[in-house]
Amino acid sequence: MTVVAETHQVEFDGHCLAYRVSGQGSALVLLNLYRRRADMVQARVLSTKLRVFQVFPLGYGYSERVPGFAGERLVDQVLAVLDRHEVDRFVVWGYSKGGAMGLGIARATRRAAGVVCGGFWPGLVTPGLVRQMDRRLRPDHPSRSLWWWFKDFDWADELSRMSCARLLYWGSEDRQMAQRLRRTREQLTLQDVDFMEFPGFDHGGCSSPEALESAVVPGVAGWLERRLGAEW
Repeated sequence: MTVVAETHQVEFDGHCLAYRVSGQGSALVLLNLYRRRADMVQARVLSTKLRVFQVFPLGYGYSERVPGFAGERLVDQVLAVLDRHEVDRFVVWGYSKGGAMGLGIARATRRAAGVVCGGFWPGLVTPGLVRQMDRRLRPDHPSRSLWWWFKDFDWADELSRMSCARLLYWGSEDRQMAQRLRRTREQLTLQDVDFMEFPGFDHGGCSSPEALESAVVPGVAGWLERRLGAEW
């Protein structure tokens, strides 16, 4: 099936924020940070039942390349897109760095009915790691503001206090991430956080078109239906 994803822009603090819309139904926000063919797999499969908003946060993808808008400014960008289309409730989905963004958005607004965070465990982001990343990132890199903001939260507490549905997933061959998530799984399960592990995929492989189409998107779609039903 060919998906017609209309590309739009909305002004955010004087900058061009790009996004695409496809399908009809309850709103699913995909955080797209790059210009990848794989991102269209999710839209193609999910827009048969959902209204899919592919949002490119400022500094990433097709949006204006400006630093300083990640972190606390992310939720306002997503809500600006949804308000333009008169959408209230939504689920947000991100992978790797996008997973961190998704968690930040979900904790900041009760309009989030759910969050899907793939290939990322927030406990990895320590002040020491942020300082290391700062040395590697160029001064105008958009992710600087994300990590300095993200590190200040106690994410075990944040995850337990979120009122929305929460799903963490990873590939079994993404070894460092898998080990850390498995260690915390029992505690977070008691806090009603859900988990999925996809066998045979490493970190990059779990976001490949093949993995998304064969395993990840069907798995997440099934979780959404079980957790939230057809509408949210």
